[in-house]
Amino acid sequence: MRKLRKLKRSGTCKHNCSNCKANSKAQYQDQEDATETQAVEFGDVNNISGSMRLPSLEQTMHMIGVFLNTFNSMMPLFDPDSLLRLIGETYAVHPRQRDPVAWAVINVVLALARQQMPDDGDADAQYGTISDYLNKAQSVVWAVTLDETRLLNIQTLIGMAMLLQARSDLTPALVTISAAMRLIHKMGLHNRISTEHLGPVEQRQHARVFWLAYIVDKDLSLRAQQPSVQADDDIDLDLPIQLLRIDDSDVEAGIVTAFDGTSKMNYLLARIQLASIQGDVYDHLYSTRASKRTPEERRTLRERIVKSLDLWKATIPVEFNGANVMTTTSNNPSTATFLCILHTRSLLCMALITQAHAWDKQWVIGIRDHGRGTSLLELPIEWATMVEDARNYMTLYEQLNQKYKWLKWFAACTYISAMVLLMANNLNNPQQAEFHQDTMHIDKALVWFQDFFKDNSSTMSDMLGDVCTEAIKTMKQRRAEDIVTTVGDNWLAGFLDDRTMMR
Repeated sequence: MRKLRKLKRSGTCKHNCSNCKANSKAQYQDQEDATETQAVEFGDVNNISGSMRLPSLEQTMHMIGVFLNTFNSMMPLFDPDSLLRLIGETYAVHPRQRDPVAWAVINVVLALARQQMPDDGDADAQYGTISDYLNKAQSVVWAVTLDETRLLNIQTLIGMAMLLQARSDLTPALVTISAAMRLIHKMGLHNRISTEHLGPVEQRQHARVFWLAYIVDKDLSLRAQQPSVQADDDIDLDLPIQLLRIDDSDVEAGIVTAFDGTSKMNYLLARIQLASIQGDVYDHLYSTRASKRTPEERRTLRERIVKSLDLWKATIPVEFNGANVMTTTSNNPSTATFLCILHTRSLLCMALITQAHAWDKQWVIGIRDHGRGTSLLELPIEWATMVEDARNYMTLYEQLNQKYKWLKWFAACTYISAMVLLMANNLNNPQQAEFHQDTMHIDKALVWFQDFFKDNSSTMSDMLGDVCTEAIKTMKQRRAEDIVTTVGDNWLAGFLDDRTMMR
């Protein structure tokens, strides 16, 4: 403790010289190492709130660099300068004297950075795990939610909710984003009036924080089939693209660029617009209010939502569709995960709109009965587009899921629904040109599905697994029969032609 008091008295250099920077870094690390010897291991939540230790400054700065260049460049949750200043201030004091909210922020950022690192055998040992960092942040959630309401508290909760989205149980994510939204309303971030007194940079950051919360809120609402917190008609705020200025140094935030620089897309804006459509899907088709509408009203609303989704899809450059993502983002592989999420949510919207998703019992039974020859399969009018999107999506997801295992729960429902779409298409038209390619996707997805639900089975998953196994066998039999019939017909036609010529 004597050493720590000496460090505090020494202060920091005002001249920002290189020697003092090095000394400052050493002081930060001395304070980190000076904490009592019972160091808190990753995930030891009971002791975390008492010590508030962090990794070495060197490791933290490396991971902050990863965060700023990957996650934050696509979903700008933090202003980089403000975040770096917060880290410096936090490392400058003894762990037990740290602000719990600042400590939670850093752990959330480290978890988001770790999420963007491909999974391999050494990464967890070297950099810690996502769950370890998240558990630490959650251990002081009382301070984040109940202390003085600041933008920092809201950013922390949004980051937590984003991480919790990748878990099997959505309840913690729903509760966390609800808390974030209530604090947002308390600060008035959903209304431009609340930030009129701020400078342009602060106004932009406040608006971005709101829109990121909006994305998570609408996304979780649709996935969990629960009402969202934020009503669209209670928003008076510019979209991010309207907040940029010609001389803005932050103009690239939220923008994804193809590796050759020929095409760009405003990813953040695309997610906000898609989130609005996700909200419409739930509000107009799945909410309690929607169930009280007449069939004609529901049909009209459905057509309007499909049109909105089609218009949205038309704004996505072809370079960033599911089939091209891996090539387009080869210079920055983690960018592909964000585009994968974009296509995950887009396809899920269409599957829910058309009720052609894997968890719709009527749809699954219809596929089973069609395979058995007892009924015809009613296909949505958007069928051809849905099949193409499902095919491209499965190609993309299969190239990413082994490197980024956190995508599993993010994408599970959509990936399984895509498998069922391709399976139904093969069953309905075994002569279609992509049959063999689609069958490879289906077989791979079925193995994934069976492994996925091995320890998490339910009545619906068991039924779906049985229907898929039966339907896949049937579609392959139909394909084989069609080939035999086609060969036989061609042989007979050739034989008759030969006999005619001989005459």
